Amino acid sequence: MRHQHIHVTRAWIPNAVTAFSVFLGYLSIIATFERNFVTAAWLIGLAGIMDLFDGRLARAVGGTSKFGSYFDSLADAINYGVAPSLLFYQLYFVNWAFLGSVLSFLPTVCGAVRLARFNILTEENGKEEFFVGLPTTVAAALLASYVVFMHDIFGVYGSSQVAALLLGLAAVLMVSAVPYEHNSFLTNRPLRKNWKALLLLFALFTLVIFSGRALFFWIALYVVYGLIRSIIQTIQYEFRLHRGGF
Repeated sequence: MRHQHIHVTRAWIPNAVTAFSVFLGYLSIIATFERNFVTAAWLIGLAGIMDLFDGRLARAVGGTSKFGSYFDSLADAINYGVAPSLLFYQLYFVNWAFLGSVLSFLPTVCGAVRLARFNILTEENGKEEFFVGLPTTVAAALLASYVVFMHDIFGVYGSSQVAALLLGLAAVLMVSAVPYEHNSFLTNRPLRKNWKALLLLFALFTLVIFSGRALFFWIALYVVYGLIRSIIQTIQYEFRLHRGGF
């Protein structure tokens, strides 16, 4: 009988981090059903922090793999699709009958579409300067931080109507063509010449002081900034196109 040797590579290190992020997403779902909504929201945020490290860790230890890439996408579908969908359903839409089910499903389906498109574009074109559409991590963080923000400021979670608008916006932006920057701007230029990196440092300072309140503000600013920039660039392009046609 031929013996099969188990080949262990350094890819297990980043994959373990990804697996832990899935566990955080799973704990978030449990917290949601136990009606610990703020805890559930923070767990989604912690899963997002783990997501920042697995890819960098894989490159640092020489443990990149196609399996790790696919595993990361499946983890993202759970952490930033299913977990926020269930959180918003239980918190805002549980009494909306079938409409509530449809609305709360949007982060799951739009996140899955966004991840599939990202994988295809990455395989075809490599890593681009901009994301196409709002990253699933940011969309989930926007929704989760809104829950924390409303609870910290008002002691309640806000109206279901506002939550529906926010969820709809995040879902549409995920599958849109609106470009959003990678965080690679942090290393492309020296810190003293990179105003975006300096702004990030200031944001981290405010996060230490104001916690979840500042988190929602900065994520919302990132989302709105990308959307407004895209609208302005589209208007400028259409203007140049029409002016050139005369």
